[in-house]
Amino acid sequence: MDDIDLAAERTDMLNAAAIQAVLERTESVLSTGICRACNEEIEAERLAANPYAKHCRDCADEAETRARQARRCGPR
Repeated sequence: MDDIDLAAERTDMLNAAAIQAVLERTESVLSTGICRACNEEIEAERLAANPYAKHCRDCADEAETRARQARRCGPR
């Protein structure tokens, strides 16, 4: 791969992330208080800080770790 291919691939990844962020913002419905990943209650402190939270603290941390790894290692 040359530099142009790498730049194009990086641009595609950034565009996909931007589109995903916009789509998530359109889901501006208040949280149900139940984590979408584990179906446990979302912590009251988390909901007070972010009433739109979709995941509990543990699941959000795991998702962030996976996203960080995907950005670093690329999609698999």
